[in-house]
Amino acid sequence: MKFLSMIVVLALAQTAFADRLTFDPKTVYKVPLGTGPVVGPAEAPITIVAWSDFACGYCYRVQFTLDALERLYPGQLRWVHRVLPLDEDRTEGIEASLAAAAQGRFKPMSDRIYAIGGRVDRAATELIARELGLDMVRFRAALDTGAYRDQIAADVKDAAALGVTGTPAFFVNGRAVSGNQPLKVFADVVDEELVRAAHVKGGYDELVKTGAIGADTPKQPTKAFELDDKATYRVGLGLPGHQSGPDSALVTIVAWGDFQCPFCARLAPVLHAVRAKYGDDVRVIYRHLAMRFHKNAALAAEAAVVAANQGKFWAFHDKLFANYQALTRPDLERYAQEVGMDVRALETALDDRRHRDTVASESADAEALGIDGTPTMFLNGMPIVGSKDLATLSKAIDEQLTQARAAVKSGIAATDLYALFMSTAIGSERADPSRVPVSGTIKLAARGDDQSRSVAAACRRRDRARALELAAGLSGAPRDRAALVCASAGIDLPK
Repeated sequence: MKFLSMIVVLALAQTAFADRLTFDPKTVYKVPLGTGPVVGPAEAPITIVAWSDFACGYCYRVQFTLDALERLYPGQLRWVHRVLPLDEDRTEGIEASLAAAAQGRFKPMSDRIYAIGGRVDRAATELIARELGLDMVRFRAALDTGAYRDQIAADVKDAAALGVTGTPAFFVNGRAVSGNQPLKVFADVVDEELVRAAHVKGGYDELVKTGAIGADTPKQPTKAFELDDKATYRVGLGLPGHQSGPDSALVTIVAWGDFQCPFCARLAPVLHAVRAKYGDDVRVIYRHLAMRFHKNAALAAEAAVVAANQGKFWAFHDKLFANYQALTRPDLERYAQEVGMDVRALETALDDRRHRDTVASESADAEALGIDGTPTMFLNGMPIVGSKDLATLSKAIDEQLTQARAAVKSGIAATDLYALFMSTAIGSERADPSRVPVSGTIKLAARGDDQSRSVAAACRRRDRARALELAAGLSGAPRDRAALVCASAGIDLPK
């Protein structure tokens, strides 16, 4: 099948020089939408045009990041899917996905084809189509007639004209994000574009109207992001029931962990030793970052949320880390019984995956902040990466205590200290901004979509009273975005 050959030859000729150029991440490019599948609300403030191919390993890997991005920005993203085949003779998967899109099943078909590395033939696509309940007469007719080959060729041509030479390639309201980038890269661009979109009427067309027409920047080596150990980051206090120590503590340690992580298991007793050594001067907050390569970590985190709701979090936390290599569903239920939890309530929550979105949102927030491994701690907002011994951690705590005591001596109430540190912190708390503390004397300016995100976070926890309280005065598009999350949790927000 050589229907793309001429297009590819022309594209290569047109971009012989352009392939030495790339896209400036700060520049807006005039990116055509094409006629590919669109997922998400038409009125979404963010439009992401994505070129990909099912046989591209990086395209598959980035899907997990894109799912996390969707959790952080529910109702705010519109995805436009375009294709750039790695092999012009193997487009069976692409054609099948487009035929499925015509029947409203693009995402399920795409997910299945990605999962098998794009290695599909006609028989495989028909098997998947039957599993998805597609109209097989329509599906087969589309493949038999090559109904989508012109569309594929148009995607290739537009990519060449723009200067897209590899996959995956994303344009967020016209701004380029190239390759399998960390969630932080996507989230930072989305945050900036939400601000720009709020001041531009006319939607996507207006946002890219005066954009550059193609790749125009010499390629530069990329540098991996690292947390700055001298900076203070805006980090919320996580989920209810995950705190050990009083609100008046002079030092707050927020620790992101994974219950299947051996280094986190090594740190757990050190944090207990910290609490024993410093008493009420230190509080410890545990937050969830279930790493994808740990198959039992997410379910263990969901069980820990149930434990927190029953006032048993720390006992359950210790039990999980003492047995971090044995975290299957039966193991979790046994540990729950040993610490005195209501096991029936745990079973119901795990059956329903009631806290899956809550845990996923916590993990996505960590990744968007730039955390790429566990454990990662923040002492009054300052990062410490990796497992540390008591002596090393004590040195860092003592430095923070010196600053905190000076602040208290100057007249700042101890209960206001963390709010003070967060008032000038960098980054964003995206999971639940309402968990960044405020006080009567220190006011934090609302950032972006904080109220909507806070309402959504309460709904993910099935906390109806909290959701309605936070939703007071919320209206328009922010309310609608929060309402999407709340509706899935069975909570209706007032109009």
